[in-house]
Amino acid sequence: MMKKSEYDINKRFHLQIIESTISRMASNSFLIKGWSLTALGGLIALYVANQSKSWSYDLLLVCLGACILFWINDAYYLNLERCFRKLYASVASQTEEKIDFSMDHPCIKGGFRCALVQPVFLFSYGIILIIVLLMLYFLK
Repeated sequence: MMKKSEYDINKRFHLQIIESTISRMASNSFLIKGWSLTALGGLIALYVANQSKSWSYDLLLVCLGACILFWINDAYYLNLERCFRKLYASVASQTEEKIDFSMDHPCIKGGFRCALVQPVFLFSYGIILIIVLLMLYFLK
């Protein structure tokens, strides 16, 4: 039979594992935002610099697709981060005897769809998406 302090160590260790996973998801999301701004800004700048070329309109289509892909990828990591936060809360409320080091996170109602329409995404990717769509419509 394990002592009470050994259970405490197990619970703390399990919570640390979950915390590190949450940190990875948050840093992945941050990196995606940085790459998306760089890539989308570069594509739009390349379009502006080469507007007279026949292939420049295709850059806006690529930018549109890239914006949607970055948005989906970022929402995926936000959803995972939320699931692991829920797992953290669940493990934190468990008794030490029930700690099994499981990383099976519970699903969140609405999950990915709710993550897609978060204000942080609507104000970043949504604005870029609207700008690209307006450019596609008016500059054809």
